[in-house]
Amino acid sequence: DLQEILKDVDSDGSGVIDYTEFLAATLDKRSYLAEDVCWGAFRIFDKNGDGKISKDELEQVLQSGEVDEVAVRSMEELMKEVDKNDDGEIDFQEFMQMMKGQGGAK
Repeated sequence: DLQEILKDVDSDGSGVIDYTEFLAATLDKRSYLAEDVCWGAFRIFDKNGDGKISKDELEQVLQSGEVDEVAVRSMEELMKEVDKNDDGEIDFQEFMQMMKGQGGAK
């Protein structure tokens, strides 16, 4: 049923289907794990083309309108979880690990 599908897609259990979960659910698993497909998705987030996703770039893509406190907290949690080298940005290797479901605790 629909509730079960939504529960399965909401991989972090937040009660909201975020952009990454949406991508993962709509793309065939083999396709989204392919590096070139992930590179294309990464470039959507990497607004300035420097090869890294900053918190500001993440906010630009994931938010529309005002950023509320819950969204800011969720983004900070996402950055902490995915940013393995603690440089404040998500590089392509970290992005690939996230897309493969390997973005767990440091």
